[in-house]
Amino acid sequence: MKYGDIVVYKSLIGTVVKSENDFKFHPCNYGRCYFSELDTITDADVREATPDEKLELIREEFTWGKVIDIHCIGEYQIIEYESKTAPKHLWNTYINYADTNNSYMSLDSALIGCIGRKYEGANGKAAMYFEKMIGLE
Repeated sequence: MKYGDIVVYKSLIGTVVKSENDFKFHPCNYGRCYFSELDTITDADVREATPDEKLELIREEFTWGKVIDIHCIGEYQIIEYESKTAPKHLWNTYINYADTNNSYMSLDSALIGCIGRKYEGANGKAAMYFEKMIGLE
C-alpha cells in the first residue's frame, strides 16, 4: 500500500493518504479534512479497487466539467468531458489511474500527451514536437 492507491475500505472506494506515521483512508468525494478525521488503515483492512471501481472514483471526483465518456487504452485513461467554462469538449488524461493534470483539445492529442509523459516525464517536449511534425493543432 502506498500514497495515492485507490482502495476499497468497508465497502467504500477511496484513496490512500499518508499522515506522519500512518496510512489513512480518504473516501471518494469526502473533500478536504484533517488527517485526524480519517480512519487509519493497514494492508489487512483494504483491498485494491478493481479497474471499474477506479474508473468510478475518477468519474465521481472529476471537477473540470461534465464527464461524457472515459476511454481506456492500455494503461491510459482519457476522460472526455464538456468544459464548465466554455461549450467545448476536452480530454483529461490519467496514467494508471493517476491524474496527469493535463487537458487536451482532441483525443489524438491526449493519447500523444500520455505517451510523451510516460516516457519523458512531466516537463518533456516530445509530445509537442510530434504534434508539430504531423500537423496536429
